[in-house]
Amino acid sequence: MLVVTQKEDAWITIEPVDGLDLSMTLREAFAHGPILIKLMHVGRRRVRLGIEAPRLFQVLRGISPSSHAEADRTGTAIVSPLWIGKGA
Repeated sequence: MLVVTQKEDAWITIEPVDGLDLSMTLREAFAHGPILIKLMHVGRRRVRLGIEAPRLFQVLRGISPSSHAEADRTGTAIVSPLWIGKGA
């Protein structure tokens, strides 16, 4: 399980890994289990989540440009891969 702490205005996305056959049905995509998101801790301005997903999915973290000093001059959000799902 991936455990991540997120600050206010940050986001997480769960999406298919590159190269996944997008014609796959939901039943096929979730044949090895569901995506589990567990609330681990709630603080004043942060939340800690535990995320577990089948290998077909990856978890990405994003930080809104308005809330982070590292945002580039174009205002593009910063996105970084966190994890690719557990084994089958």
